[in-house]
Amino acid sequence: MSKKWTRRSALALIGSGAGLLTWGTGGFTDVTADRQVNIDTTEDSSDGPLFGIKSLADSGGPGQRVSLITFQNNLDEEVGVNLNAATVDSDDTTEVADLFKGEGTDPANYFDTPDSVGPGKQGTIEATLDLLPDVSIGSDREYDLPLDFTAGAKNENQTITLNRTPTVTYEDPRVSYWDFEQIGGQTVSDIWSGNDASRKSVGWSRGTYYGYEPDPADGGNRGTVLEFGGDRYSGGRGVITVSNSELDFTDDFSLSIWIKPTSIPNLYARLFSKWDSPRNNRDSDAEKGYQFFLGETDDRSDNKFEIGIETGQRSGKTNEIKTGATVGEGNWNHVVWTHRSSNPSEDRVYVNGDYENDGYSGDLKDPFGSDEPLRIGNGIDGNDDLSFPFDGFMDEPKAYDTALTSEQVQNLYATSKNGDSGSIGG
Repeated sequence: MSKKWTRRSALALIGSGAGLLTWGTGGFTDVTADRQVNIDTTEDSSDGPLFGIKSLADSGGPGQRVSLITFQNNLDEEVGVNLNAATVDSDDTTEVADLFKGEGTDPANYFDTPDSVGPGKQGTIEATLDLLPDVSIGSDREYDLPLDFTAGAKNENQTITLNRTPTVTYEDPRVSYWDFEQIGGQTVSDIWSGNDASRKSVGWSRGTYYGYEPDPADGGNRGTVLEFGGDRYSGGRGVITVSNSELDFTDDFSLSIWIKPTSIPNLYARLFSKWDSPRNNRDSDAEKGYQFFLGETDDRSDNKFEIGIETGQRSGKTNEIKTGATVGEGNWNHVVWTHRSSNPSEDRVYVNGDYENDGYSGDLKDPFGSDEPLRIGNGIDGNDDLSFPFDGFMDEPKAYDTALTSEQVQNLYATSKNGDSGSIGG
């Protein structure tokens, strides 16, 4: 038995999500009882209905993909999906073009929607987050995204148009970025969050004024960089020191820096070191924190240096890994260490945006909190002496409170390799 509806009534039914429809002729729609399927519009589900729909709540930062809607096709035929409209429902002025990467004015250009979903298959509407304009460093914002879409069988005998509102939590993982273009006296400015670093004043020695260490240098297309002399007997002049609890990472984090190394003055050259060492090698429970460093390779004549990572735990045990990833002597390289806290944890070291071929993938335990400041370009030994200096040039050190994704690291490398500050959003 069939019941006739006007097109206006049919559209009202479609918008309510009340059923799958059979299209008739002459501008009317036939809704046939044995073809009608009730789809729950008050509680999302991907199980049960012939075409299950579930809106999602996902989160991420710039350059990261988020999932918004999933489809489960329980029909015995292929179903096409079309996104008709998308908006951002928020208290601020954020629009789709602000929140997601895309081009043009059509909101559909900012979302990846499956053209079709086969029988028994699932499909997902996804999007890639962009760097929001004027976003507060380290802030989280939640956005509702009303989406209007149509799903229909390829033979067009069943079609439904629905509205769903997934939620996206935008997470800004930026913590600190010490821009070497902004150095004033003993202060190296943190242009993200005010965690300014300090460096030593050398002053006069035997009639010569040495100024501040490390000294700014001309990095060519990289602009102003810092040169570290690698002198292990200078009382730690070649070190940048940052005292701030925001950098006391104990779960997810990422460290990024451009380096041009010259030599390894003493076993290891610390890039980042927030580390408590056992005092005089007796205080077994003092080895805590994290370290990102360089060391010699097994072949001392290969003009390469091997990247190492290390975390220290409450028990005094440490996990130190020489990753096998290398950088060349006298060459600029972008190196990133990402640590994801999970069971097991996941660590990756990227060299010039890559961890699969030139980098490293493994796992270290989460670091235990360290009261020591973060040091860039040196690290302390068991006697609290700065004994592991870096020799060479550094640029653009950054810290994030998340494990950056491969896409975010690649974005950062690609947008900073010509001396620009770069962005994980691309």
